[in-house]
Amino acid sequence: MRTTFRGPLRIFLRDSGGTPEDVPPDPPPVHGVRLTLYACDSLAFGYLPHLAGRVTDLMNEHEAFEFVDTYLQNIAGGHGLTLRAAVIPREEICAVGIAGRRGDPKRRTRTRPIPVELGLGPYDVRGNIHVVPGTDPLASFRSRRAMVPLTEATIEWDAPGGRKIARWDTVVVNRLLTDWIAPATRDATEAAATRAIDDFLADHAEARAAESLSSENPKHPPTA
Repeated sequence: MRTTFRGPLRIFLRDSGGTPEDVPPDPPPVHGVRLTLYACDSLAFGYLPHLAGRVTDLMNEHEAFEFVDTYLQNIAGGHGLTLRAAVIPREEICAVGIAGRRGDPKRRTRTRPIPVELGLGPYDVRGNIHVVPGTDPLASFRSRRAMVPLTEATIEWDAPGGRKIARWDTVVVNRLLTDWIAPATRDATEAAATRAIDDFLADHAEARAAESLSSENPKHPPTA
């Protein structure tokens, strides 16, 4: 039985597994999975605390994602906004870039990676879809649940400063928002030549958010 959780999946800007309400002032760090969410008109940055199950399964089991103390960046204008919380429904998410290894190795089955490329709104994605040998990769893609993982993937989009490209260990795409999909035609090294711009964007987002939060909550000396 597939379970849909009632609440949204919570994602944090910093690599820490809690919120101000449920952790002590100086909690030990809880390492999570760094990700960037590519919505139809913006980017959101955060860390998903390590939870039971694979990230793709969690995304399929939740219909919304709550980013806590997040930084959103508009892809058309390039400007950003720091928010205490933002709930983004899955139906507005084109793709999610995930850094780090893929899921639990014990749950993997023997598959064959097939390079494909696809378009989702303003984004072009290229990566490997993993299918059972002898299976049509395009038919396999169309028969899967909403969120489908591609490994060794790149995602490209147009920004005010020019064409941007990010490289990820895994990009989970929203099958329901896919405009087209086809066998890959370009050499993977063409995309791999540019290192992940999201490393810079994520670091910049964290710095901007921390600066904004600090200015909103200045520290005052105690009064008698």
